[in-house]
Amino acid sequence: MKLIRRWLFRAILLVIFLVALVAASENSTEVSLVFIDYKTPEWPVAWWMLSAFVAGLFLGSLFNLSSNTKLRLKHRVAEKKVVATTRELDEVRATSTPDQRS
Repeated sequence: MKLIRRWLFRAILLVIFLVALVAASENSTEVSLVFIDYKTPEWPVAWWMLSAFVAGLFLGSLFNLSSNTKLRLKHRVAEKKVVATTRELDEVRATSTPDQRS
């Protein structure tokens, strides 16, 4: 199921990319963007759209990586606690007498 979800996600991203590419090819007018006082070189709208798409994919993946890393570390700590507690419980069960178990 996980493999199917990954491939479905990749297929959706590919479709979005292709739609952006087709839309961008229709917008070939060269424009320059202005940020405060900085003026970018003139590029076709298609390049700006594709650049924004790739930058969004990169930033989204970066944020996802950081949150997944935090969750994996928390999971690892929780698993260690479970293992330690299970060992302790097994030791207590092994040292208890049959009268104490009932």
